[in-house]
Amino acid sequence: MIHCGQQYIPPSVGAKMVQRMSNLELSKRELDVVSLMVQGISNLEISTSLSIVKSTVKFHINRILSKLRVSNRTQAVIIAVK
Repeated sequence: MIHCGQQYIPPSVGAKMVQRMSNLELSKRELDVVSLMVQGISNLEISTSLSIVKSTVKFHINRILSKLRVSNRTQAVIIAVK
């Protein structure tokens, strides 16, 4: 039942959402991208190095920023080198 503009999320869907939101571990590909970011390599150079398109690099970088809870590339690199 929907009450006062609230949305209903079935428990099984809610459980999957919580699981995905709590998985802050970087994937293998995200680790590949962040290791190149640490070297100061541009998105275009990362895309060439990993044989992926530039928009995919941007997607991975956004996921990295989100998982590390930072707002920019520099902060992500600082965390990565620690």
